[in-house]
Amino acid sequence: MELAKRALSQISLVPLYGGGFWVAFTQLVVFYYSVGALLHSVLPRVIPVHGIQQQQRKKGEVLRDALYSIGPLAIKAGVWAAVEQLHARGLSLTYTGRVSGWTAWAYVALCVALLDYLHDTWFYWTHRLLHWKPLYVHVHYIHHKSKAPSAFTGYSFHVIEALIVFANEVLVCFMFPLHMGLHRAYHLYTTLIHEGGHVGYELAPFLPTLAGVVALACRGLQPCAALNTVQHHDMHHRYPTKHFSLYFTHWDRLCGTLHPAYDRDLFHYFPPKAAAAAAAGAGAGAGAAGQGGKGGQGQAQQQNGVKTANGVKHE
Repeated sequence: MELAKRALSQISLVPLYGGGFWVAFTQLVVFYYSVGALLHSVLPRVIPVHGIQQQQRKKGEVLRDALYSIGPLAIKAGVWAAVEQLHARGLSLTYTGRVSGWTAWAYVALCVALLDYLHDTWFYWTHRLLHWKPLYVHVHYIHHKSKAPSAFTGYSFHVIEALIVFANEVLVCFMFPLHMGLHRAYHLYTTLIHEGGHVGYELAPFLPTLAGVVALACRGLQPCAALNTVQHHDMHHRYPTKHFSLYFTHWDRLCGTLHPAYDRDLFHYFPPKAAAAAAAGAGAGAGAAGQGGKGGQGQAQQQNGVKTANGVKHE
C-alpha cells in the first residue's frame, strides 16, 4: 500500500526527462491513449479520411489491443528510465543543456534525420526476425491477431517483442551525441507513428517523418516512392510476408518484400487527379528502385492473380 501511494505521488507529465520510471510511464500512457482515442474515434468523424481496409474489425478487437498495449508501454518506460541512468552515470553520449544558435539546431535536425533512418532500419530487420517461425508462433502472433488494425494496435504486442523493438532507443545513445530532450521527444513521437500507421485510413500520403515533411513541402502530392504510407503497413496485416519497414520503403524494395500491388493501387482512394499524379510519381520511383532490387512495378507485372489493395483481382 505504501509503495502504491509513493508511486501515485510521483505520477506527473513533467519533467520531460529525468523523472524516472513513473514519470515516463505516465507520459506514455497519457499520450498513447489520448492520441489513440483522437485517431480512432474523433478524426474519422470530423475529417473526410480515406478508408483503406477491406474487412470489418471484430467486436472487442480495439479493447483487446488497448489492453495488450499496457505491457509494452511499461517496457518502453523502463527503457527510458535506463537511458536516464546511463546519462546520469556518464556512460552514454547523451547530453543536456540549452540548445541555442543555428549550428546547434542544425545538428538537432541532423540527429532527427539519423534517428529516422536508424529507427526504420532497426524496425525492418527486427520485424523480419519476429517473423521467424519460433518467434512468430510464441511472440509476434499477438500483434497479428488484428487483421483490421486500429490506432491501439500500435503497441499491441508481446513484452518480449517490446524489448526487441525498443532496444534501439538505448543503442542510439552510444552512436552519436544526442540531447536527452530530443531523445525523449523523438521516441514519444515514434509512439504516434506506430499508432498512426495502424489507423486504417490515410490522412496524408506519407507518414510524417522529417524526410516526408520535406518531400511534401517541396513536391505537394507528388510522392517520393521511398516514403511510407498507412496502407503500406495495413497491407502487412493482410500479407504477413510483405512490408516490414516503418518510415521508408527502400528496405522492402531492395529485399523483395514489397507487395506487387502496393505501387499499382496505392493512391486509389485519393481524388482522380491527385491519384494519377501520385501514381505517376510512385511508378517512377519504383522503377528506379527496381533496378537495384526486387521491388517496384516490374515485380508486379511478373505475378498473376494478385489481389490488390482495393480488392480488385488483376490477372
